[in-house]
Amino acid sequence: MLLPRIAKISLLIVLFLIVSFFVARWLTAENRERAAVTKLLRAEAEGDSAQMLELLDGCAERPACRAVVVSNARRLKASGPVTILRYDSGTSYALSSANGASRVAWDVGGSSAATVQCIEVKRSGNQFINGSITLTSISRPLPGISACPN
Repeated sequence: MLLPRIAKISLLIVLFLIVSFFVARWLTAENRERAAVTKLLRAEAEGDSAQMLELLDGCAERPACRAVVVSNARRLKASGPVTILRYDSGTSYALSSANGASRVAWDVGGSSAATVQCIEVKRSGNQFINGSITLTSISRPLPGISACPN
């Protein structure tokens, strides 16, 4: 009588651990997206348009996207650490593939005015296992209360 009860409890513990593992993987997709965006914004704040183009999938081949990147890198160059003030993901908590604009408000070193931009994010694959996150474009700075265009 005791052995079947131990077996059931053991099975429940194993199932709990498996489910917890996949939920943790799914939740880390949010962190991976935010880390990719932060890396892009650091390159922008350093005025490094070449790095930005490397981080934005296919942007270098699209003249309009390339022009925005070069303009932003020149205009938003500043020294100091990039601080994310607010981050609204357009693909948050997607279970599988999703595309959307993530709105980010950021500044450099806490001494500059906040910059608000939209970054197109593409999530591919199953986010529970090892889905990918790709950034495809970045907007020009927007007025502070503006939302990302649909």
